[in-house]
Amino acid sequence: MASIDTDLLHFGDDRSQDRGAINTPVYRASLFSFKTYQDFLAARLEGTNSFVYSRVSNPTRATLEAKIAHLERADHAIAFSSGMAAISTSLISLLKHGDHLLVAMCCYGPTRQVCDTLLKNMGVEVEYFDSDESPDLSHRIKSNTRVIYLESPGTLTFQIQDLRAVARLARENNIYTIIDNTWATPIYQQPITLGIDVVVHTGTKYFGGHSDVVAGLLACNSELYRRIQPFAEVLGAALSPDDAYLLTRGLRTLGVRLAQQSKNALKLAQWLKSRPEVRFVYHPDMPDFPSYDLAHSQMRGSSGLFAFSLHQPAPLEAQYALVNALNYFSIGVSWGGYESLILPVGESYRDVPVVRKSMGIEDEMYRVSVGLEDIDDLIEDMEKGFAARAEALSSHEVSLTGVDL
Repeated sequence: MASIDTDLLHFGDDRSQDRGAINTPVYRASLFSFKTYQDFLAARLEGTNSFVYSRVSNPTRATLEAKIAHLERADHAIAFSSGMAAISTSLISLLKHGDHLLVAMCCYGPTRQVCDTLLKNMGVEVEYFDSDESPDLSHRIKSNTRVIYLESPGTLTFQIQDLRAVARLARENNIYTIIDNTWATPIYQQPITLGIDVVVHTGTKYFGGHSDVVAGLLACNSELYRRIQPFAEVLGAALSPDDAYLLTRGLRTLGVRLAQQSKNALKLAQWLKSRPEVRFVYHPDMPDFPSYDLAHSQMRGSSGLFAFSLHQPAPLEAQYALVNALNYFSIGVSWGGYESLILPVGESYRDVPVVRKSMGIEDEMYRVSVGLEDIDDLIEDMEKGFAARAEALSSHEVSLTGVDL
């Protein structure tokens, strides 16, 4: 078997079918015509293995799906118009009224929103669990538990769940498992090989890599594909051919981009740890990370997204001063592109204390997505941010001492 870096460049491409084109062309076609009605009927019988209507299948999207399935060691993949479309479809297709769903507390915010609105309105019982419970969730299992939803690592405080233990317990109880694998990507973690049933991704992040496409992906075995694909088809959130092309293009450089971003992120994390202002760095590759050993037993590496917290939380204006002073770190909600991003996250889940406590969110915390810039430039930029924070903090203290009591 070829290495994953070689597969990223070649697997799934059929250049003989595409007249020798190195890249699968963009098939901007809503439908595909046939010479005879018999050919049309035969194509309809083949389903997604043929091309009749682009909501169901499209050659550009099919190339992307073949690549994702191979990378995740799955039988099939489905490409969606957003990560939330992939997540929502996976849950809707495997749950019904009266079922019980277990969800990792550290899940992506919109995933929680889907669970607490759409799924509860469907009559699904939703229950959340702490990641440190994952080695043994038997006390959470009910007779009507049908799905366990994981996100490992999480994308705020990077909590890890024990995938092998969850998968083993789920199989023993005829429960499906789903995981959001966006942070690690199949380059660094292949959950299906660890026993997980369904893998979902926000392709917007590392797969696309250039912050120019919104996409979602799902990978699973043949049995579950036959159950999930009809829902994907009728819900109609298929990825467009143009966006499928962009995502396939991004995949070709995924390996080299992730390697550099991982290297940059670890160097920045180590530099931050040396700063006297920094209380803790939330990075799975740092030896003092709480789930360091578990992370290394499941993953082959780390990506470029992590967080850090500071001692003696500063007022919000000082926190804003830190991020506003940066030149190379843009302020933005997404991550995984070529550019570096930063976001203050200390105010997250103020209205949901149980989530805040479970995830260990601190009052002054920043999430950073490290891009492809030179690491020395990023460190120098972050030094400017700390200096701006210190200046704002000093001004705040002066203003307080000047108050007439």
